[in-house]
Amino acid sequence: MLPPDENSALPGFGCRFLTWIGTAACIGIVSFIACTTLFGKQSAWVQLEVVLTLALVAVFAFNPGLKKSTGRTPPAETLLALLLIAGSLLTGAYMIQNYQAIAAFREGVPTAGDMAVYICGTLIVLEASRRAEGWILLLVVLAAVAYMFTGPFLPGMFSHRGMDLQQVFELSYSQQGIFGVALDAVVNIVYIYVIFGAALRLTGVGDFFDWISAALTKRYRSGSAQCAIIASALFGSINGSAPANVVANGAITINMMSRAGFSRAYAGAVEASSSVVGQIMPPVMGVGAFIMSEITGIPYLNIMLAAIIPSLVFILSLGMVTALEAEKLGIQGERDNVREPWSALRISQFAVMTAGFGVLLMMLFMGYSVDLCGLAATATVVGLSLILPWARTDTARLWRIAIDGGKEGLSVTVSCAAIGIIIGAVAGTGLGIKISQAIVAMGGEYLVLALILAAACSILLGMGLPTAASYLMVIAIAGPAIIKLEVSVLAAHLFVFYFAVMSAISPPVALAVFAAAAIAQVPVMQIALISMRLCLVAFILPFMWIYHPELMLQDLSPGMWPGIAGGASALLAGTVALAAMQVGYFKGRLSLLERTLLGIAAAIIFWPGTITTVVGCAMTSAVLGRRLVSSKRFRKTSGKAGAT
Repeated sequence: MLPPDENSALPGFGCRFLTWIGTAACIGIVSFIACTTLFGKQSAWVQLEVVLTLALVAVFAFNPGLKKSTGRTPPAETLLALLLIAGSLLTGAYMIQNYQAIAAFREGVPTAGDMAVYICGTLIVLEASRRAEGWILLLVVLAAVAYMFTGPFLPGMFSHRGMDLQQVFELSYSQQGIFGVALDAVVNIVYIYVIFGAALRLTGVGDFFDWISAALTKRYRSGSAQCAIIASALFGSINGSAPANVVANGAITINMMSRAGFSRAYAGAVEASSSVVGQIMPPVMGVGAFIMSEITGIPYLNIMLAAIIPSLVFILSLGMVTALEAEKLGIQGERDNVREPWSALRISQFAVMTAGFGVLLMMLFMGYSVDLCGLAATATVVGLSLILPWARTDTARLWRIAIDGGKEGLSVTVSCAAIGIIIGAVAGTGLGIKISQAIVAMGGEYLVLALILAAACSILLGMGLPTAASYLMVIAIAGPAIIKLEVSVLAAHLFVFYFAVMSAISPPVALAVFAAAAIAQVPVMQIALISMRLCLVAFILPFMWIYHPELMLQDLSPGMWPGIAGGASALLAGTVALAAMQVGYFKGRLSLLERTLLGIAAAIIFWPGTITTVVGCAMTSAVLGRRLVSSKRFRKTSGKAGAT
């Protein structure tokens, strides 16, 4: 039996026993997913039920208390955790044994045993989601359940004929609910890349990201901030969770930026914002691209191409804002040229990273399934780390990869299972169709209003949820409406996905900001407001590819390149204008008039239309060009005076 994880074990034999159970469940998840990916998947219901059952067992084992606690868990709560584990195993076993008979003969006419399992299984999933993600998700799901019951008593578009107890729980614990598209995407795609991320981190690739970022940026004024942006973006792409990325990197990067001269609030905001970037940056995109490919049928490579320009512009905007802020504050880069050399360890880490991503991309280009590509990339990373003598992975670290690979996917698994209830409620009551019709009606005359409403839905419904869960929930509600407005399927899904990602820094429930605030020890809202300002471009980008689809790089014929180059250039000009406007600095402090002109210039650049774009670029060039010329003249004058 494996020893308990020191980060989760609680005093007492009961809690150690639970930790061992959770550890075994995590290893079971990794083993089951690896075997079924390699040798063939089980039927859809069995595949999802096995992983969900093991995930529920692990969640209750690692979180035995009713509240988060680092102390001893009371015996009553330990007993409750054991009962919930037993209930998870019994309901899972019952459904695996009876799913064929239920699908063939008992849909709509469940037996007493079926109903008992539906009710118990649904309640167990809800409690697991509360322990894994907190009260916010549970309250949202309970609101969806209440909506199914109370339809006849609601006014207007929210009214429906209502459901009875049997209908609600049968829908909830079905392939239209808990075992629907959200859980299916997690089990068949997301989990293998969670394991891949754990393998990269535990074989030293995450440490390599930090090292190479510091080596590239330490000499610049904003080097500490640029290091945080690059490292968090790289690591966040494989991590799949902005809050987890903040926790992993923030203790180093926030203190580093604070020592350089940035305020702790600003440092926390930079870390939170750059952790969000990783979710939208190819090739992995925090597994978002693979989920999108699964539910749309669009090849992964098309999605990756579509994300290249927006992610690069997002990173550039963060880098530019922090560079101007550092110059404004008078921060100096490190003057010494001493850098840690490319040691055998760093070369080994680089080799592991290159081989892992190389195998992943090569197999994707060759047309293999995304889950098999992820498994092959994971095997490559682990295998190469075993071979290279300077980065040799011992047996203990292999166990940690297996354990952490299962453990790090628990939250998204149970939350997506709970999200399935919301998706089932939206579809079963007709609310999704009504919201879709409302958005289409609004967009009949003004597409931008419909897009703003869809963006608000994405941010509001995504608050407090993992990116994958919020994207899957919102796309089921708002996605069809956007597509009906003659927006391409890819553009609509990317639009919703980006705003679901941005919910991690959007008040009042901004999980990445909460994580950064805990490390920086400053008020949450202070960091949230700075993060919103830093990510101003990111809130505009999704609208850009709706009106400028060439930016998604889907048609790379020779005739498209001028349009792509022009659109990208205008996007960069608008980004520069916004950065200078919000910092109030460009080769010197900007006057109120200059900042106002730059704000107007950025607005009309981003507004669809060739004439407005040209005028906005001209205004930006005039304001910043004048500043640049004045700065050069000042330096020449100062140089002559010094010589004299």
